This record gives sequence, C-alpha cells and structure tokens, in this order.
Amino acid sequence: MTDSGNRNNQYPLIGLLALKHGLIEQKDLDKAWLESRSTDQPDRSFADYLITNELVSDRDMKRLVTASRAMEIRNRDVKFGTIAIEKGFISNTLLKLALDEQKQQFTRYKRSRLLGDILVEASMISTRQRDYILKEQNRLKELNQARRKKAAQRGRKPDGKSSTATPEVTANSMTSEDLNGGITLMLPQDGLSAYLLKTDEFDDSITAQDIQDMLSEKHIIFGVVDTTLIDGFIKSSGFKTKPFRIAKGIQPKKGADATIKYFFDTDSLKVGEISSTGEMDFKERGEIPKVPAGEVLAEKIPPVEALDGRNVFGEVFALPPAKDLKMKYGKGARLSEDGLKLVAQLDGQPKLSWSGVVTVLDEYTANGDVDYETGHIDYKGNVKIKGCVQSGFKVTGESIRAEEIHGGIIHAEGDLSISGGINDAVIYAKGNVWAKFIHKSKILCMGDIYTTKEIVESNIENSGACIINQGKIIASEITSKMGIYAGDVGTDRAKPAKLKVGVDIFVLKELEKLKTAIAQSRKKLVLSKEEKEALEVQVKEEQKTTSDLAHIQDRLLTAQRETTDEISALEKSGDQEGLAEQKVRLEKLKKETAKAEDNLNTHFENVEFLEGKLKKINDTIAAEKGTLGNLIVERDELGNWAKKTPGVAELDVTGRLTSGTKVGGVHSETTIQKTLKRAKLKELRFTQPGQDKDKGWWEMRVTS
Repeated sequence: MTDSGNRNNQYPLIGLLALKHGLIEQKDLDKAWLESRSTDQPDRSFADYLITNELVSDRDMKRLVTASRAMEIRNRDVKFGTIAIEKGFISNTLLKLALDEQKQQFTRYKRSRLLGDILVEASMISTRQRDYILKEQNRLKELNQARRKKAAQRGRKPDGKSSTATPEVTANSMTSEDLNGGITLMLPQDGLSAYLLKTDEFDDSITAQDIQDMLSEKHIIFGVVDTTLIDGFIKSSGFKTKPFRIAKGIQPKKGADATIKYFFDTDSLKVGEISSTGEMDFKERGEIPKVPAGEVLAEKIPPVEALDGRNVFGEVFALPPAKDLKMKYGKGARLSEDGLKLVAQLDGQPKLSWSGVVTVLDEYTANGDVDYETGHIDYKGNVKIKGCVQSGFKVTGESIRAEEIHGGIIHAEGDLSISGGINDAVIYAKGNVWAKFIHKSKILCMGDIYTTKEIVESNIENSGACIINQGKIIASEITSKMGIYAGDVGTDRAKPAKLKVGVDIFVLKELEKLKTAIAQSRKKLVLSKEEKEALEVQVKEEQKTTSDLAHIQDRLLTAQRETTDEISALEKSGDQEGLAEQKVRLEKLKKETAKAEDNLNTHFENVEFLEGKLKKINDTIAAEKGTLGNLIVERDELGNWAKKTPGVAELDVTGRLTSGTKVGGVHSETTIQKTLKRAKLKELRFTQPGQDKDKGWWEMRVTS
C-alpha cells in the first residue's frame, strides 16, 4: 500500500476535506475512490458515491464543493502572487491586501474572484502583466514536472536502489580473466569499459551469442556492442595483439556549483589605496560606486549539473548534485525575467550586505538641523543632513552625511561622513567614519576612523585603522584592529591615552550580538512549534465534534423523512389520534434539526478559525526560519571576514608620543616611560637562541 502522502495526492480534494472534517473515515475514502477512479469523470462519480451511500449529506456536499473550489483558486492565486512579486510587479504588502480583499468577497458573496482580476481592477498590475503571469504559471508547472522526473531518475540503479559510489576518473591498471573459446576478458579497475583479446587457442567456431552469454555470466550487461561488431571481432585476425572494446560505460562528469558575479565594488571597508611608491594612502578611498537605473548589478552563472556515470555492470555512479545559489535582493533592485540578473531600479549606490543581499540606496535629505522640527530620522537608504544632529536626536540610515553632530545618536549601516566635528555623540557604523575632530564621543565602527584635527576624551573601537596623521589623540581610549596613525599622542597636562592595536573588539561584539539573536530566534521557533502542536490538537478535537454533530444532524433529517412518510400514511388511514401525535413529533424534530444545524455551523466556523490560526503560526515559523538562516549566514560570513583579515599591531606617531601613554597589542602591552618623537611601535615575537618560535614571547617595541 502506498504511504499516506502519496494517497493524498491521488484523492479528490472534496474527499480529503470530508476526511479532514470527520464526515467520513479513511476506509470510506479508499472504497469511494476505488469505485469511481476508473470512470470518465472520477471526481463527479466520487461525489455521487458519497451521497448515494449516505456517507455525506447533500448540504455537506455543497459545503465541501464550495470549499474545494475556493481552496483550488486560493492555491493557484498564491502562486500567481509569488510570481508577481518575483517579477517586481507588486510588493508583499499589495499582495496581502489583494488576498484579504479576495477573502472578504468570498465571505460576502460565497464566490471566489481570481486574484489577477482583482489586481487589474485595482490598477496594481496591467492586463498584460496578468496574462504574462498566467502563461508563466503553466510553464512553471511543466518545469516542475520535468524536475521531479529527473530527480526520481538520478542516483538510482535499475533495481531502484540508490548508489553513492563515485569512481576515480583516472587511468587504472587492467585485470584479466580467461574465458571459454580462447578469449581473455580485460577489465579496468573503474569498470567503465571491458575488452576482449584473442589467445593462440581462439576457437573460430565461437558465435556472437556465445560471447554475449559469457559476458552475461560475468554480469557485464551495459554498453555492450551490437552483434555486427562482435562478428567483426571473431573474423578479424588483428585482436591478438590489440584488445577489442566489447562494452563501454558512461564516464561520470562532475558538475559546477552556481556562482554570482558582481559588477560593482562590493568592498565597502577598503582601508586605502597603494600609491605609486608602494605606500598606503589612507586619504584615498576610491570613488563611491553609483549606478543608473537599469544597470545590471550582478549575474548568476547557473550550476552545471553533474553527469551520473554507469559501469559495464549496470551500476550507477551518482555524483553529488551541483549547488545552486539564490539571487538575494532588497530595496532598489529587481530580478530579471530569466532569474539570472539583478538590475538597479533607481539611480543610487549599490551595496552588498554580509548576508549577500544586493540593494540600491537612494537618498533622504534634511535641509536643516535634526531637532524638534524634524524629530528622529529613520530611513532605509542614504541620509544627507544639511545641518547639525542636535543632542538627544537619533539618525538611522545607510551611509549618513551631516555638517556636525552635537550630542546626537547615529546608527549607520554604511559610512558616516561629517564635514565639521563630532561632539558628545554615540555612533555605530558598519562602514568608515570621517570628521575634522572628535570630542567626548563613543564610536563603534567596522571601518576606519579618519580625522584631520584631533580626538579628545573619546572612546573608539573599530575593525579598521584609526588615522589622524596631522592631528592629536588626547586623553582617549582607542582600540583599532588595523593600527593607529597619528601626529601627536597625549599632552603633558592631559590624562594619558590608552591605545590598543591589532585587536578586533567590534567583530567580537557583533558576533556576540548575533549569537544572542540566533539564540532568541531559536527560542521563538521552539515556542511557535509548541503553539502549533497545541493548535493541531484543538483542530482535531473540533473536527471530531463537527463529525459527531454532522451524524446527529443526518439522523434527525432521516427521522424527519420517516415521520413525514408516517404522517402521509396516517392521513390516508384516517387515524387522527396517531396523526396528531406524529405532527407534534415532526415539529419537535424540526426544532432539534435547526438547533443541530446552528450548532454544526458554529463548529464549522470554529474549525475554519483554528485552521486560520494554524496557517498564521506556520507562516510565522517559516518567516522565523528565514530570519534564523540569515543570522547564521551573517555570523559565518562576518567570522570568515575577520579570519581572512589579520590585524596590524602597529602605532605610528609622526610627532610627539607623550610619556605615560599605554600601548597594547594582541598579546602584550607597554607604557611609554619617556616622551618620544617620530616613534613607531610594533608587537614583535622574540625567542632565545636555539629556542622554538612557538615558545617565545611578545613585546610592544619601538622599531624606529
């Protein structure tokens, strides 16, 4: 017997709904489908069988038919909406509105309108776009059928058992075995071919059939040449010195995973550029990429499917399937019709996130200060502020530009560029930070910190370099993975600075945040799954109650029909006393039937309500799985980036390095005992003569 999953794909939808609501049992469903599936109209015969055998009432059948039609339309329309979103015709929000409108119309008028017609009527899509998607749905159906057929064939031997053996595709030494009739069978170790060689005892009377029979005895059944070539082998005298290939298998061919090629600069954390003299120019960051609408941002090279091999024994060598990649995109980008290109929808700055999402960012402009007149600014794009971010106000965006910051709070997914200075600010940036000066601020940054004047009484942690070549660092604590480059560090009167180089605190904190977010996401999934299990129990209980009430209603209707027949008979016989008694009974049955019908309708509605909640929780679980997957990808990619980008434990001061300054690296730290000029410090490893390098020690040393 087939499993339940396969059975469900065979039965008519009305049968599955009847089973789901407890109107019939599995044995009734099996018997009804067995009786009707071979007819010209199996679905109609199936419904007639349920009614004729009083398994389902006429009233319930009407409900089942209406529900099945609505579900079929709904399923097709959900696929319609998915394609419309993928093609960039509508957004998720518009699709939800249209589906809600469709549901309301069905509830109001008890008929379903096609989603495409609703979208066209609301001017959300054009008639041409609707017709295109309908054609696309038919094409997708054919593609899916072809893929399922191919997947069923891949990785299976003729006997239906899968094979995962992968032969080594190299030249192999031969093994030989003498056969009857003076023939030697030669086989490479990979079994991808078979050869025959005549000996001096070759029997000229041997036939092609004899050779085929000998091959069968040796289980060589695949790729055997036809009898014409075998006859040629028998008659030819040349195969005593050279072998004759009697069978040839199929050489397995490795596939190629999909790759994505980007047509814009994806490195937003560039430290600088190498000058013609070989020096790093920290001021030169290159141009900020900008693309026009319609520009191709990325292209996917599809995977090349592996070709499964088969040896002469008929065994299949199934190679691992090639891995595909999903083109992920967000605001400002769209997927091409063939699904292989990402195209800019607007003029702007292209960006690739850690999780591989491509976006194109436009710009929001505030013409003055960010204060009580504007309120906080939270914009999913680039932000330009032609004034100052005032104390207590928050600006969130991608790359952010402003004149000054006085006590503001900044969260930039990209770069932060300030024409003037930063005062009393709290800043988080995943790109670089530029400013003339930084005073009494706290900055957590993934890129470089670049100032031209000074950093005073500030706390800075960044994964790039801290660069203030002509300026001063005063009374500040700075940790920079890629080193610190300054004009002067400290003054005689100020509190000594604490500097640390080669250490990546930003990434450590980000990874910790991601770890917490992943744990929270997993917890949400567990709670949602528990809620789903509880809802499924409620649905089953409600379905059982509905089934019981449906049977009660059927019995009452049967009793009504019997009582009506009895009344007709009593009217003919003239038994007035019995007639009056049956009429009273009929009225009572009608009331009980009406009450049962109301009760049944209530429980039908309860089932629909609970199933709606179940669908929502399933959607929540699916969405949370997506969130969890993105968080894990972001964690892994950030960790890989950190590993591939080793830190630079270096402090380079072109002016004055004041005594008392603490300088630390990854493994060691030191305190400057006397003021130095033009000093460069590096963390170096030392060993005793003849001592292993891994047994040495680290020191921060002045190297020049």
